[in-house]
Amino acid sequence: MAPANGDDSPTDAQEFARLRSLLVGREQAELERLRREIRDRTLTAENVGRHLPEAIALRAESDDQLARALMPTLEDAFTESVQRNPQQIAQAIYPTLGPAIRKAIAEAIGGIVEGINRALEEGLSVRGLKWRIEAWRSGVPYAQVVMKHALVYRVEQAYLIHAETGLLLSHVTAPDLAAPDADVIAGMLTAIRDFARDSFAAGTDGGLHAFRVGDLSVIVEAGPRALLAAVVRGHHPPALAERLQETLELVHLQFAGPLARFSGDAAPFESARAILAECLETVVDTSGKTHRGLVPRLAWVAVFVALAFVGYILIASQIKWRRALATLRAEPGLVVLDAHRGLRTWHLQGLRDPLARPASVVLAGLGFDTSRVHETWAPYISADPGVVLRRALRVVTAPKGVELSIAGDTLIATGAAPVDWIDALHARVAAIPGIGAVSDTRLTVILPLAVQPVADSVAASHVFFETGSSRLSDAAQAMLRGLGGSLRTIEASLGPAWRAELDVVGRTDTTGSEQLNRALSDDRARVATDFLLHAGIQTTRPAPRGIGTTNPLPAQTLEERARVNRSVSFAVRVRRAEPGGERKQ
Repeated sequence: MAPANGDDSPTDAQEFARLRSLLVGREQAELERLRREIRDRTLTAENVGRHLPEAIALRAESDDQLARALMPTLEDAFTESVQRNPQQIAQAIYPTLGPAIRKAIAEAIGGIVEGINRALEEGLSVRGLKWRIEAWRSGVPYAQVVMKHALVYRVEQAYLIHAETGLLLSHVTAPDLAAPDADVIAGMLTAIRDFARDSFAAGTDGGLHAFRVGDLSVIVEAGPRALLAAVVRGHHPPALAERLQETLELVHLQFAGPLARFSGDAAPFESARAILAECLETVVDTSGKTHRGLVPRLAWVAVFVALAFVGYILIASQIKWRRALATLRAEPGLVVLDAHRGLRTWHLQGLRDPLARPASVVLAGLGFDTSRVHETWAPYISADPGVVLRRALRVVTAPKGVELSIAGDTLIATGAAPVDWIDALHARVAAIPGIGAVSDTRLTVILPLAVQPVADSVAASHVFFETGSSRLSDAAQAMLRGLGGSLRTIEASLGPAWRAELDVVGRTDTTGSEQLNRALSDDRARVATDFLLHAGIQTTRPAPRGIGTTNPLPAQTLEERARVNRSVSFAVRVRRAEPGGERKQ
């Protein structure tokens, strides 16, 4: 019942409040709790961590925008991790690194083999010959000519340009092309695009999407903040424009912040080169006839055989030429200064000693046709030992039994020669170029017939001693004095250039030990030598020698043998007064 004044009474208000509490009291309490929770809740790491995995999973199921947005951050984090812990990263990727490398190598080798096969097929075809002639006439490398004719299309360059300012953000070029002035080209592309839009699409959202310059096409894809321009050679498919648009979308996603804040510094877009590089590709025509007739094959086999035969002849001729030059350069008395050959002739020029073998003789000995050899030689005196020896043999005629050799600039004579020949050898050696001295120490002198009996009588002379004694008897001293006259007779017959000397040898019989006999024989030889020197008779050097019981003198009886070997024997040695050494007669 309503009160008379029209206002609710306290009793009615309480009942209404009680009724509302019964009807919506629980919902109001829940709403109040939620209001307080929302008002008091703060965004903490714990709350985010509790719901982040679910949110990422839900977003990843819908599209790949989250992966693209996180890619730059993950790449920077991975780069930082590799720089700090390279060993751990290497250990982690080791199980997959090896198979990946092997696969990449196999694919690369397969590509190389395929390229070689195609090059061989085209190189031995009529079309390949035409391409080689074109390359020769135009001066363009053969590989570029092949690319020109076999190319379907090739994306050679890609430019990322800021849409508002027209400044270059990033640029990539195919590896085998020269790097262009990318900033200038980007400015020109922007100017052309603006001109086309202002002139033909004013007041609309249209713009320049493609234009062609010679063999090149430029495809331009526009985005909200950047443009992507690709330079393409050949006829590209429509799908290429779609790929460029996808690449541009990826750039806007990964570089949204740098694009919005761009003020002229392109450094933040350096990593965009990797994305642009994926646009570069080359597509060639791999179709061709796989079945060729038998006649063309046989013709090319014949050409190949002919070329191989010509190549063999050229290589054999080159080897023959080098062998001939090596032989000529090693020939004593020949100095090759210039050597070249024409189509069928050889030309030689140099120095030749008159005693050296002619080059034509040397080449003929190797089986060469000397009629094709044109040679010019200037005379000179060679110091080659072989030539010097020939020169000496022309000046000095060696008697039978004498050999001449060269050691440095010394002429060495070996054997047995008469005195007058030895004198002639020393006299003529000064006239032989290339010889500075003569060594005749290996010569045995053949004495003239007039003095040979005197030398023989000296060799038959002996000085005898008593057993165990080295004292000279009166008869021995008289005999020793007589040897001086024999030496003077020999010297008078040989001439003033010669000296006669005695070689003294002491002996003993077999009485006593070998040690005592050797010492006794030395004493006997020394005593005889001292007496000869005191009497003015020259003996040889080194000092006299005793031989004990070795090499005994023969005799018919033991007693006579013992007496003969208790002695000192002699041998005549003659030598030139000039340097040259001693020679035994």
